[in-house]
Amino acid sequence: SNYNYGCDDYRDTDDDYAFDPLKLSKPNPPNQTWAFARKCLKYLLSNASYGKMALSSISSRSWSDRGMSDTLADLAFMLLLENGKEHRKGNIGCVSAGARESLMIHHKDNCNDDEDISILWDRPLFLLRDRAMDASCGHDALPAYIQLLRAFLAHSEEDIMSILSSSSKKSTTASTNFLPPTTAVGLSCLANVCSAKEMTSSSSGRICGTSIWSVCPRDVVRNEILSSTSALARIVECVRPRRSIFGSAKTEEWAGENLAECPWMRVAICVLPMMEFLTNLRARFDFQPVFEGAGSRNVALSDADAKSIMDSGLFRELLLLYTATAIDESKRETTIPNAEDVVRTQLLQTIFALSIQSPVTLGAFAIRVPDLAKRVHSDEFMQQHLVDGILWTSLGSSILESKSNAPKSRLKLRPPTKANSKVKEAQVESISLAERGLSGFEILCNSTKEALESLKEIVQNDTSKKTNENNDEETKYIKNKVVLSDFVRFSNCLSNCRHFTRIWVDSLKNKDDSFQKAKVCMDGLRTIVSTMPTFSDDVNVQRTGHKKDDDIVEGITDDNNSCEIDEEGEAGAMGHKSMGLRQKRKEIATIVSSIRSSIKMIALGLESHKETAIPSHGLASYDVSSKTD
Repeated sequence: SNYNYGCDDYRDTDDDYAFDPLKLSKPNPPNQTWAFARKCLKYLLSNASYGKMALSSISSRSWSDRGMSDTLADLAFMLLLENGKEHRKGNIGCVSAGARESLMIHHKDNCNDDEDISILWDRPLFLLRDRAMDASCGHDALPAYIQLLRAFLAHSEEDIMSILSSSSKKSTTASTNFLPPTTAVGLSCLANVCSAKEMTSSSSGRICGTSIWSVCPRDVVRNEILSSTSALARIVECVRPRRSIFGSAKTEEWAGENLAECPWMRVAICVLPMMEFLTNLRARFDFQPVFEGAGSRNVALSDADAKSIMDSGLFRELLLLYTATAIDESKRETTIPNAEDVVRTQLLQTIFALSIQSPVTLGAFAIRVPDLAKRVHSDEFMQQHLVDGILWTSLGSSILESKSNAPKSRLKLRPPTKANSKVKEAQVESISLAERGLSGFEILCNSTKEALESLKEIVQNDTSKKTNENNDEETKYIKNKVVLSDFVRFSNCLSNCRHFTRIWVDSLKNKDDSFQKAKVCMDGLRTIVSTMPTFSDDVNVQRTGHKKDDDIVEGITDDNNSCEIDEEGEAGAMGHKSMGLRQKRKEIATIVSSIRSSIKMIALGLESHKETAIPSHGLASYDVSSKTD
């Protein structure tokens, strides 16, 4: 650094101290003050990085012998606690002149932001994180890093109780608008670990390295998440909106606000990746496995892990969080989903992933929650979320409805009690869950058939379309992709969820002629897929670039040179449309291939009622959803 470390006493003529690091680093007595120590420490922390310090070159033995992990963890924990103290929101660590000064606290007379070292709490944390993620070092610092994050969550259990738990009105203080720093840092860092490439790759399932400090990253993270479920349950409980004596949740307080100012949304976004890591299922997107590599599909939530999640109260709190954040649809000003709707939808999909991994423990509990069952088994939910509606009704039919020869029970949903409710809403649902699930599946197949027919028309049309017609076709094309993605998502659930095939078959058994109707739908899809074009690459389309004199542009003839291209932009636009059509045809070919594989998987599921199980070899992954998902 630029500070004097005792160089005034250094003599060039003294051969005994030609270059003595101990002599050079010895501080001068006049500079042995707290202010000087703060300046030096802040300079060192400001320039600390894993790459600059070449920490990857330190062997695991040297790292362990020097206690690097414990030192970095203690330093990060101490600085973060100091930075998060309530009095730091005012004078940033300054105290009165009569108080005792320390490394963290300095007098008001010399109060300077440059001396505040607690704002650099993230530097030692990032050093420890980068070492933990370094596969070349065998992830030797991963246990210490995860334990530090657990300490952040455990330390905040008392502080978190003040967040939205007692006040009936929204407070204007900063403490109620934001999570405590230790809670926010612990949740976000643990969520990032669960989503990191180093934790989901094929190599994460085995011990990385040959030293005694090398660990299996996937097992370490999994065990620590299960050990933190009680702390996570208490955090979710504290940020969950409370219901008033009139029965409505206080979600209006946070409706439409910034995501950073809504504690329950921030907590939910961090908890969901942890649950996906435990279930090895991305239910929020396309039901693809979280882990990569051969054999990764066999990794699932065990019965012991499901019981641990249930006993900790985390699963119950996730269910209550979803039901407590429901907003009255009559008060909604627009039908466009907002951030809160997206988070609630993803939360429900993750709850289903947990339920389907353990239908006996978690699934049976979730399906008997009245508010949840009323929502996911309603016709309105089936219309808004077709695939999720089929999944939830299948799970409910398999668990709740009788499979014997006795009369099948009906799930009697509690009607609304509001006086101003509509008559249609007050009617009790009388259709069985098995019938609703079959009806939803038929709608899904018919929508898929219509989308395939529409795609066939798009690729068979020529490029001579007006601008407004092209815009309409593009809008239709995007809608068709969304419909087809729902069909693939349902097939992925059959393929990657080990219990769902049996559950779906059980729900079909609860309704007469269900298998025959489902097979008819599959036969119709096979027929339409067999008639789809092959989309060969030798499509006669115009190429972009400079045009030759003998080039023929569609719609323009050069007989007797009577018509020429007067505008260069027109030729470029035609070439762009042609290339767009070629790219679109290739994309549709990939989509059709994915649909064909999905049809085969669903057909195997329908035939599995004669067998013990179907092979879970999985499908070729293809994302036909929107880029904004």
